[in-house]
Amino acid sequence: WSNTLVGYFVGKRIPYKIVKENLEKKWRKWGSVQVISGVDGNFLFKFNNSTSCEQVLSNGPWEVWGAYLALKRWEEGMSLCKDSFSSIPVWVKLSNIPAELWTRTGLSYIASAIGVPLCMDAATAAGNRLSFARVCVEM
Repeated sequence: WSNTLVGYFVGKRIPYKIVKENLEKKWRKWGSVQVISGVDGNFLFKFNNSTSCEQVLSNGPWEVWGAYLALKRWEEGMSLCKDSFSSIPVWVKLSNIPAELWTRTGLSYIASAIGVPLCMDAATAAGNRLSFARVCVEM
C-alpha cells in the first residue's frame, strides 16, 4: 500500500465508474492505477511504483465533473472516512515572486504563510515557468 493515494471529491459525490474512467485516462502516461471505491465517498488509488504516485501528486490539481479531488498519501493505520481528513491539500498559484525567493526553500517559505507546503507542480520544481509558481499546501 506504500504507493497508494487516498482522495475524495470536495462537495460532490462522483460515481465510481466515472472516477475510474476519467482518472485512468488522465494518469495513464505515468503507468497503471488501480481505482478502489472506499468508505463514505473516498477512493484509493494504488500505483505500481512511487514515481507514478509522485507524478500524480505533483501534477495536480485534478478534477472530475467539475469537482476538485483532494488527495493525500495513504499512511499505515489511517482511517478512510472523510471525517479523518482534518486538513485538505489545496493548490495555490503564487505570482510576482522576487527572483531571490525563486528556489525550493524560498517558495516553501512563501507558501508556509497560508499552510504547510507539500509539493510543487513539475514546471515550478524544474524552473521552466517563472511567471508564477504552483504549490500544494495543506490547510
